[in-house]
Amino acid sequence: MIKISPHFSFEELTCTSYPDFKTLNRIDGKEYLPQLTALSFYLLEPIRLILNSPLKITSAYRCPALNDFAGGCSSSQHLKGEAADFIPLNIGLNEAFAKIKTCPSLHFGQLISEPGWIHISLGTPFRSLNKCGQVLIK
Repeated sequence: MIKISPHFSFEELTCTSYPDFKTLNRIDGKEYLPQLTALSFYLLEPIRLILNSPLKITSAYRCPALNDFAGGCSSSQHLKGEAADFIPLNIGLNEAFAKIKTCPSLHFGQLISEPGWIHISLGTPFRSLNKCGQVLIK
């Protein structure tokens, strides 16, 4: 197992529930190790502390084939290892989303409350400044 940060591994950030894409996703994901490391240190680790809760990563890096299969956007930051979908294990989604959204020390590109999980992506320099700080509820 390749530890990226104290609480997140490369395997966890390249996981998929679609077995046909697991190997390809991990092979392709190695190219994006710097971005996955930034995602872990700048967003996932701080969020874990803010929420005082472990996070279950449901999706982070997605190879193009997996992203297409999952119906992801062609410009998704998941394709570059710059976004993660997660479920906090010790706090409700609505409360977690509210805490993340109002935390002044978190600098993100997008924060989206999806049905069943939270999506977050890296901000600058990974996402242009004019597209940073977007908060959406779906």
